[in-house]
Amino acid sequence: MSRIIGFDYIVHKDDHILILGSMPSVVSLEQGMYYANASNRFWKVLEEIYHMPVQTKEEKLELLKEQKIALWDICHSCIRKGSSDSSIKEIIANDIPQLLKDNPSIEKIICNGKTSYQLLQKYYALPSVCCPSTSSANAKFKLEDLVKIYKGELL
Repeated sequence: MSRIIGFDYIVHKDDHILILGSMPSVVSLEQGMYYANASNRFWKVLEEIYHMPVQTKEEKLELLKEQKIALWDICHSCIRKGSSDSSIKEIIANDIPQLLKDNPSIEKIICNGKTSYQLLQKYYALPSVCCPSTSSANAKFKLEDLVKIYKGELL
C-alpha cells in the first residue's frame, strides 16, 4: 500500500462552519472532489437541508459558499486499504488549528463520522460536534435520520 494524499481545504472568507471528514474515498480521489462517491449521502443531506439541488462540482461548491461552509479532512495523508476508515494508518494530520486561525469566522467544527472526531481529538483536542458518517457503509442511519441530525447542527 502506498501513501495517499487528500485534498486542499475548501474555505471562503466568511464561513461559519467547518465540516471535517477523515480522508477522501478512492472514488473521490479519482474524481478530484469531496464525497464524489454516489453512494455517499453527504451532498444529499445538504440538498435536503438547504433546498438546493446539486449535481455538478460547481453547484456543490456554490452551495458551500452560499451556506458559509468550509470543508476539509483531518488526514492530510495516510496509508489505507480501499476506502475504509478502519484501515487508516500512519496519519499525517492537516493543520486544523492554523486553518481556524486564518479563518476566524469559523465558529463550529462538525465531524462527519467517528473517525474524523476521534482523530481531531487525538491530534488537536478542539471543540467539535460528532455527527454520524454520511457514508453508505453507515447503514444504521437512513437519509432522513442524517438530515435531521445535521440540520440540528447546521441551522
